[in-house]
Amino acid sequence: MATAQPPHSAPAADSVAPYTSLIAAVLQTQKLISHQLNSALRPLGLSFARYEVLAMLVAAHGPLPMVRIVRALDRHPTTIGTLIDGLEGSGLALRTINRADRRSTLVTITDKGREVATSATRALDAVALADPKVMHRLHEDLQQLLSATRRASTAPPGGRHTTAVELSGGRP
Repeated sequence: MATAQPPHSAPAADSVAPYTSLIAAVLQTQKLISHQLNSALRPLGLSFARYEVLAMLVAAHGPLPMVRIVRALDRHPTTIGTLIDGLEGSGLALRTINRADRRSTLVTITDKGREVATSATRALDAVALADPKVMHRLHEDLQQLLSATRRASTAPPGGRHTTAVELSGGRP
């Protein structure tokens, strides 16, 4: 007589996709980091997503077309519009029609936005996630993983798959 399996038993090791635990760890880490960053920014009335837009505006040194923000942050135009709505509502950014191309919307940071962005950068710099050496190595490895994942996502169906050696930067 067969014994009953618990309803949520772990799948057999050979039935789990390769790197499943790595993917789960990356996603769980992303959630924890997002929570820590958003908690650090909350007193300034920001989320990390709004901070990303502000940081782009600071770096632009002038009006930035909304479409450039959409592309750079790889987010849906509606999402970026909502983020900018929030920044405008807080007096941190302004939206205007591009006089050179009336189909284009320009976004400009305000003086208040620049001050808040500076305070936000300080707040984020104070968030201790891990040892700086570990973070540096992890940053390099994650950049390689991101590049490999982007290549794989744009590969034609049946195309070449990225190998574990490629993901590890050539280290076995």
